[in-house]
Amino acid sequence: MLKSLVIKNFRLLADFEVAKLGRVNLIVGKNNSGKSSVLEALRIYAGNAHQELLEKIAQGHDEKYFLDKNVKEGIEVPLPYEDLFTGRKFPKEAKPIVIGELENENALKIYHAYSVEEDLIAINKEGNKETIKRPVSITHLELTEHRRIVGEGLLIKKKGDAVSIDFNVISPDLRRFATVGNPLPCSFIPTQLIPMNELADHWDRIALTEVEETVKDAMRIILPEFEAITFVNELSYSDNSIRRMAKVKINGLPRPVPLNSLGDGMVRILQIALKLVTAKGGFLLIDEFENGLHYSVQEKVWALLFEMAQKLDIQIFATTHSWDCIESFSKIAASNLSSQGVLFRIGKSAKASDRGRVIATVFDESELQTITQADMEIR
Repeated sequence: MLKSLVIKNFRLLADFEVAKLGRVNLIVGKNNSGKSSVLEALRIYAGNAHQELLEKIAQGHDEKYFLDKNVKEGIEVPLPYEDLFTGRKFPKEAKPIVIGELENENALKIYHAYSVEEDLIAINKEGNKETIKRPVSITHLELTEHRRIVGEGLLIKKKGDAVSIDFNVISPDLRRFATVGNPLPCSFIPTQLIPMNELADHWDRIALTEVEETVKDAMRIILPEFEAITFVNELSYSDNSIRRMAKVKINGLPRPVPLNSLGDGMVRILQIALKLVTAKGGFLLIDEFENGLHYSVQEKVWALLFEMAQKLDIQIFATTHSWDCIESFSKIAASNLSSQGVLFRIGKSAKASDRGRVIATVFDESELQTITQADMEIR
C-alpha cells in the first residue's frame, strides 16, 4: 500500500506530492484540476508502464502512440506518448515522469530516450571474434556527439530493472512487451459505463466463490429485493455477434429481468462490486464515484468499500466534485479507524513562487469529522 505519493512531469502534475495516503482515498477538485491524471498515473504505476497499457491510455485520449512514417517532410507532428509529459512535449533535459512514494528510490521512471548503435564483441560459429552493432536506449544525459542516433523511444526504469519502447518498431509481431517487475492488480472504473462483456468476464471469475456474496450484498444496497444475477448469451441483430447480457432475479417477480432495465444505479453498483473483488491485493480506481448513485445510498456504498478494502488488502482511490459524496465519505471515514480514510483536495497553489503548481491539501479522519460538522466547502 502506498503511504504517500509523488508524481512529477506527468500531464498537469509537474511536481505533485501527497504527504499521507490512507487505505481509502477520495480526491476532490475542480474540473481539469488533475484528479483523473492522478488515477491515470496510478494505473501506469501499477502496470509498470507496460506498453499495451500505455497504448490503451493513449487511445482513450486520441493521443499518438505510434510513429507515423507517412507524414510529409516539414510537417511537425507529436511523437508517440509525448502528450504524457508536462507541457505535452518531451523535456530537453533528462527529466523523467516519476510515479511512486516520497523519498523512495523504487519509484517508476519514464524517460524520453534515444536509440544509438553500440559496438558489441561476439563469438561467431567458427569461434572467431567479430564486432556487431546493436541498438541501445539511452537518456539525454548519456547522449554525446560520438553516438549515432538511430531512433527514439521511451526508457522505463523501476527497482533497478529497465526496458525500452522503440518508436520505430510498430508491427505488433515485432514488439517486445517486456516489463520492469511484476504488475500490481489494478481495477479501473471510468466515468462511462463499462461494456457488459467485460463485466461478464469478471463475473465468470468470481461465480460460486465466497466473494460472490459480496457482489450480491452490494446489489441489495440499491434494490433490497435483489436475489441473484446471471449472464446469458444474446444474439445482436445489428451485426450477428454474440454479446453477454445480465439478468437479475427479483423477489416477487415471476421471471428474471434485464439488468439494464433497472436503471444506471444498478449497473454502476455492479461495476463497483465486480471491480472491487477483482482488485484483491492491488488498487481500485474509481473516476467520479457518484455517477449513477443517488446520494441516499452513497454512505452504504462507502461502508462496503471500507470493509472490503481491509478484507481484500486493496487500496482505493476515487474522485468526486460532489458535496454529497464528500459528506458520506467523511462520515464513514470518521467512524472506521481500522481502514484509514484520507481526502485530499487538488488545486493550483496560491503562492507566487509556485507559479500555479498543482498541489494537494490532505484531510485525515479527525479533520474530516470537523469538515462534516461545520459543513465546510472543500470542493
